[in-house]
Amino acid sequence: MYDIATMKDLGFTMLRKHIKVEPLRWYYHCDRLGMLVWQDMVNGGGTYRRRVVEVPAVTPLRLKDRRYRLFARTDAQARAQWLGELRRTIDLLRNCTSIAVWVPFNEGWGQFDANAVARDVERLDPSRQVDHASGWHDQGGGDFHSLHVYFRPFRVPRRPDPRVLALTEYGGYSLHLKDHSTSDTEFGYRRFGSVALLADAFRTLHTDQILPAVRRGLSATVYTQLSDVEDETNGLLTYDRRVVKIPAAEVRAVIDRLRLSE
Repeated sequence: MYDIATMKDLGFTMLRKHIKVEPLRWYYHCDRLGMLVWQDMVNGGGTYRRRVVEVPAVTPLRLKDRRYRLFARTDAQARAQWLGELRRTIDLLRNCTSIAVWVPFNEGWGQFDANAVARDVERLDPSRQVDHASGWHDQGGGDFHSLHVYFRPFRVPRRPDPRVLALTEYGGYSLHLKDHSTSDTEFGYRRFGSVALLADAFRTLHTDQILPAVRRGLSATVYTQLSDVEDETNGLLTYDRRVVKIPAAEVRAVIDRLRLSE
């Protein structure tokens, strides 16, 4: 409940529940407090290939997901099991009014037949939108052109696309506060040594890249990430939830500019 309320206080209107399903009480608090949710499915598959799940972060490589061997999805029984789990997840959560979007696949992890999966999800729940392939290996389906951008400046794609343009992962800026961390190492897509430097970089990122993109049609953003976790230190909150790394007023000022942009 603290996480949800704190993110709302910072100005965010949506949380992406990434690769896990929470107890129903979490969704109840999102319903009650007024927080939208993009719900990921738990991904599966065999041992992931670096070429498929990591290289597209730094190159324009996009693969067709019917190539089951590349995506570690040759096991037909495992694919059928995952489809069953997808349907049961939707059945479990469909009455949670906070859920706005279903996200079947992330960054190629266990991805297969994403267009067919998106159509299946739309039949199961026509009241929500579908982000069929978050990050890369876009198959042209679902309701979103969904991008993850960390290692280069974000720019609106030149190629026209009738779907909603969404930047579904970006940022990931790290400030490692060792007294509030579970890890002795630091992980983030950029690293900063003080609250002031982190806050300035957060503001500059949104002013220089995200705000101009909103004016050109960017319609949804998901900043990485809510809190530090066991092996990543790029959260807005520390792992122990004792510290909000950027003052709330500064984050709100940035987010308000995105929401009010014309």
